[in-house]
Amino acid sequence: MLSVGMLLKKAMKGEVDFMSAATAVGQELITGGIEKLSASSVLFEQEKQLIENLKKVFLMVAGAGVQKFGPKLDAEQQTLMAISDILIETYMAESALLRVEKNCARFGVDSQSDQIAMVQLYLFEAIEKVNARAKEAIVSFAEGAQLTGMISGLKQYTRYAEYPNVAELRKTIAAKIIEENKYPF
Repeated sequence: MLSVGMLLKKAMKGEVDFMSAATAVGQELITGGIEKLSASSVLFEQEKQLIENLKKVFLMVAGAGVQKFGPKLDAEQQTLMAISDILIETYMAESALLRVEKNCARFGVDSQSDQIAMVQLYLFEAIEKVNARAKEAIVSFAEGAQLTGMISGLKQYTRYAEYPNVAELRKTIAAKIIEENKYPF
């Protein structure tokens, strides 16, 4: 919460250009210019697009919160917590993806299949958490057309082109742990 609070305070003082990025996301929602994800055979392409979309969700919710509450956003603890959770999940998902991508380049994709399964599962769960927390924040301060537009945008930003088979991912990860009889990651 502290990080988000400091970021938003700096944005309100003009020290960080946060609102232009948030406004761009808002314009994307208004014009319907949200890029739809497409299924791809390129490793991690969909995951990278989803992480970019999670960043847009953060900008959308935080920007709307700043517009609604202004400097009094600090007093809106529930909204700040939701925005903080969105930021944390986005950061963790991107960090995990970048680490696995780096390992794939260094050691080969075949040797990283278990780690790929873990990052895909984590991203799936992160999207579910972001979706829930963003909805909580949005319905707490938006109403009317803004509420409808933001919820619609949230659905589009958190939609997969091709959903992962979560049960298979969990089985793959569990099989690795059982095989090594310890936590191998």
